[in-house]
Amino acid sequence: MTDQLRSKTVKAVGYLSLGSALGKVFSLGTTLILARLLTPEDYGLMAMSMIVIDFIGFFNEVGIGSAIVQKKNLTDAEVNGCFAIALISSTVLFLATIIASPFIADFFNTPHLQLIISILAIAFILGAFSTVPLAFLRKGMHFKIIAGVTLLSVITNSLVCLALASMGKGVWSLVWGFIASSVVQTACYFILSHWRPKKPYGIREAMGLVVYGLHVTSSRIFWFAYSNADKVIIGKLLGIRPLGIYDMAFSLATLPSGQITSLVTNVASPLFSKLQHDLPRLSSVILKLSRGIAYATYPALIGMLATSRELIAVVLGTKWVDILIPFAALCLMGLIKSVDPLLSQVLIATGHAKKLSAYTALCGIVMSISVVVGAYFDGLRGVSLVWVLIYPMLSAKLLYDTCKITGMRMFDYYKSLLPVLMGSLAMGGIVLSVREIALYFSLALPIVLTLEIVIGFLSYLLWVIYFDRHGINEIRQVMIDAGVPENRFNRWPFVREKST
Repeated sequence: MTDQLRSKTVKAVGYLSLGSALGKVFSLGTTLILARLLTPEDYGLMAMSMIVIDFIGFFNEVGIGSAIVQKKNLTDAEVNGCFAIALISSTVLFLATIIASPFIADFFNTPHLQLIISILAIAFILGAFSTVPLAFLRKGMHFKIIAGVTLLSVITNSLVCLALASMGKGVWSLVWGFIASSVVQTACYFILSHWRPKKPYGIREAMGLVVYGLHVTSSRIFWFAYSNADKVIIGKLLGIRPLGIYDMAFSLATLPSGQITSLVTNVASPLFSKLQHDLPRLSSVILKLSRGIAYATYPALIGMLATSRELIAVVLGTKWVDILIPFAALCLMGLIKSVDPLLSQVLIATGHAKKLSAYTALCGIVMSISVVVGAYFDGLRGVSLVWVLIYPMLSAKLLYDTCKITGMRMFDYYKSLLPVLMGSLAMGGIVLSVREIALYFSLALPIVLTLEIVIGFLSYLLWVIYFDRHGINEIRQVMIDAGVPENRFNRWPFVREKST
C-alpha cells in the first residue's frame, strides 16, 4: 500500500473511530438506562420484529451499494437506473411486509408484532433514497461525513427512545427511535452527497450492477440466516422473555466489536477494491487491519467476560441475572466474529461474491440445524454452546477460502493475532485475581467493578508496551499517518521500542 493511500485509510479510520466512540457512549448509556426502564419482554418483541425487518431489508437495495463501490467506471444511466430499481424494490417490499405482518405475528404467536412490523417497514422506503448517495460517499472514502451522520442518528435514536420510555411507552420507544434515526440518516446522506438522480433512468443498463449485487445480497441473506437463526428459534421455541435476555446479551457482547469492526470494514471495502490486483499488498493490509481490530476488541471482550458477574449486577440489575451464560459464550464468540467481516469484504472486493455466497449458504444450514438442536436440548445454554463450538470451525473455512484467493497463509493470519490474544488473556487473569482479592475484603460490587476495569486497562497497556513490540510500533506508524509529527514520538514508550 502506498504511503498516500495508507495515510488516507488511517485518517478515514480515525474519523470513523471518533464518530463511533462518541456514538458508542450514547448507545451504551442509552442501553443501560433503557434496561432499567423496559423489560426483557419489550426487548424480545423488538428483537423478533427486527429479525423480520433485517431479513426483508436485504432485498431492499439488492446489493446495489456494494456493486457501485466495487465497479471502477460507472455511467450516469447505470447509477440512475440503480436508484430507480431501489425505489421500486423498496415500495414492493414495504407493501409485501404489511400484507405478511399478520401471518408473521401468527407464526410467533405474538399479535403485537403485526403493527410493530408494519411501522418498522417504513424504513424500507427511507433506505431506498440513501442507497446510491451512501455508496458514492463510501466509494469516495468520505468517511468524515459518514461518521458524523452515524453519530447524529445514534443521538437521535437515543433521545427518542429515552423520552418515550420515560413516558411508559414500552416497546414503542424502541420502534420510534429506530424510525427517527432512519429519517436522519436518509436525509443527511441525500443532502451531503454530490450525486442527484436525473434522467435517463437506465434500468436496463443498471442490470449488470444488480446481478452482481444479487450475489452479494444472497451471501448476506445466508449470513443473516446463520447469525440470526438463534433468535428466530429462541423466539419460536423458548418465548419472548428468553429472546429478550439473549438479545440483550448479544447487544452487550457485540457492542465493542460491532462498532469497531463496522467502521474498519467500511474503510476496507473500497481499499480492498483498489488493491484487488496487487495480492501481496492486499494480504499485508488484511493482516494489519485484522490485528488493528483485535488490539481494541480482544481486551474489551476478555475484560467483559472476566468482569461479567459484577458488570451485569451493577449495570443491568437483578432482573437480568439469566444473561450471564449466553453473555459469556458470546464474548468468546466475539473474538472471532470481530475480525471475520474483513475476510468477507476481501471476497466481495476481489469479485468472488459467488464464493462468499456458497460459504454463507453452508453456514446458514449448519448453524440453523445446530441451534435447533442446542435450543431443544438445553435452551439458552445449548444455543450458547453452539456459538462457542460450531462458529470457530465455520470461520476457519472462510479464512481458507480467503487465503486461496490472496495467497496469504492461514498460519500467518493466526500468528499475527496471537500476541494480541495472549496479552488479552494475561489481562483477564489479572482481573480475575483482583476480583478474588476484592471480594475477600467484602468490597461493594461497584468498587470491585471499578478496580477490575482500571487494573485491567493498565495491565493490558503495560503488556503492549513491554511485551508486544509490534503493538507500539504500529500505533506509532498509525499516528504518524494520521498527521502527528514524527518528533513527538522521541519519548517513552516509543523510544523504548526503537532501541530494542
